[in-house]
Amino acid sequence: MPDIDFTIDTSTGELQMHVRGIAGPACDEITRLVKQLAGEPSREEATAEYRLRPRVHPRTEARVQPKRN
Repeated sequence: MPDIDFTIDTSTGELQMHVRGIAGPACDEITRLVKQLAGEPSREEATAEYRLRPRVHPRTEARVQPKRN
């Protein structure tokens, strides 16, 4: 299950966000939204989980329709 933790350092005002359970492009969408709301981070670091490829299960379906005369 996705989990997003926010931590604000009260002495510096620095916001830290840690995203778990969301990999790759979907994580980018979440962080883009947070950046719009909270501003640009002082630094950004991709985790190993970010680099995981989402599991995609390709499904092929063939349909043959008889010709109507």
